[in-house]
Amino acid sequence: MKKTQTYFLAFLLISSITSFAQIRVGGGVSVGVNIHIPIPDVVVVTRSPQPRNVPKATRPIIHTCDHICTHDRNYGNFSFGKIQNQNGSQGNYVFHVTNALLEDVSGHKEKIIYYLDTNEILELIISTQNPDDYNYHFVRNMNRYQGNVILAVLLNGQEIALNNGSLSLQPLVNKGFHSVINLHTEQEGSFNGTVNF
Repeated sequence: MKKTQTYFLAFLLISSITSFAQIRVGGGVSVGVNIHIPIPDVVVVTRSPQPRNVPKATRPIIHTCDHICTHDRNYGNFSFGKIQNQNGSQGNYVFHVTNALLEDVSGHKEKIIYYLDTNEILELIISTQNPDDYNYHFVRNMNRYQGNVILAVLLNGQEIALNNGSLSLQPLVNKGFHSVINLHTEQEGSFNGTVNF
């Protein structure tokens, strides 16, 4: 009887000990275990070596401007700045401004003319009510607005209908202007850019 009790006690001790099991994934035998691991797709992509674009040394642009101007190295020609046309009828395009000027029209009205690299002309007709303020806004109801306004925008002499827009026209220390435009039109997309002239 002692022998039977010893076996019974040994059986209880062994069965009460926690046991660990190892499961082999990817083949082998598994009993009652179902693991849903997706098998990854293997895609092999071959790349051909791309030649490095080493920029050629360029000579500095020497000019004798009587105002501050900028030059775009990628464009290669004289540029006063860039105006980007986004979401337009022709898609996105970056215009390089080859010349720009501000001229009086009449009374408190002026015209900013941007000559673009595509032989197109972008004109902003503005009215200065407060000469101490360098910001201009497009306002549909001008009767109630007392600040500086954008009256019209023309592209190649054709007026463009605006949704909204703004212009910052800041004078530079030694003549000229720094202009930042942000125009949102109804049909021609948005015109955004910075031009020094």
